[in-house]
Amino acid sequence: MAKERVTVCVPPCDPGDVAEAIGAAMAPFDYNRDVGVGDPDVETWWDYWQIDGGGIEFPVVAGYEDDPRLIRGAKALSGEPRDLPPSLCDGGPRALLDLETPRARAAARARRTFEAWQEFSAAYPPTLPSSHFRARHFADPEGYPQAQALEDYRTQPAIVALGDNPELRELIGGDPAARLTGDVEAYVRAAADQALPSHALLTLDGRWLVVGNAERRHYFNDYLDALRADTYVVRVLYHG
Repeated sequence: MAKERVTVCVPPCDPGDVAEAIGAAMAPFDYNRDVGVGDPDVETWWDYWQIDGGGIEFPVVAGYEDDPRLIRGAKALSGEPRDLPPSLCDGGPRALLDLETPRARAAARARRTFEAWQEFSAAYPPTLPSSHFRARHFADPEGYPQAQALEDYRTQPAIVALGDNPELRELIGGDPAARLTGDVEAYVRAAADQALPSHALLTLDGRWLVVGNAERRHYFNDYLDALRADTYVVRVLYHG
């Protein structure tokens, strides 16, 4: 059992009715629900929940920070009051949520990272990803031990030089030859797609989708973008 967050979409309603609408949307996935004869056999996901973005709150469209339609959970799971800045919320009508800024920031950082590695590594012999050395090890564990594979990866000239540049290393991250090659635009799009999704998405038509791969992350973004402007989109913490 773990605590996760699901992004719940519910039809337009009065802000005071949003929690009830979320409850109705979540009900089919309650561990403790009463299953009636003929009810569909669904996979259950939660035993308690509350409105709480907890680190993945939505940014608010500038100028609408005090809009009464925005949703902000009052307390954390611990019972402590939550003190969200006006620029953030747990949800609201889709049109009041700034979905683009997080994606744009993620895309810009991804492009900087990709281009920084390409420029830096061009000054050294081609760098191989760690998977290359692991494959050699698995093909011949005795003749090419794991320690040698790790040493050969780490002693590549570009990797050694990267280790001497902490600021660049922090930007680029680990195993750059595995991540920062190929199509830069595809890499940037994938990074943008990762900016918004929560662990799961609960759609207007009652589908609970675990957002566990690139295809689902892309779908998550497309789905939110296509919603009516007044559809409520809310981050929900659940234990399941």
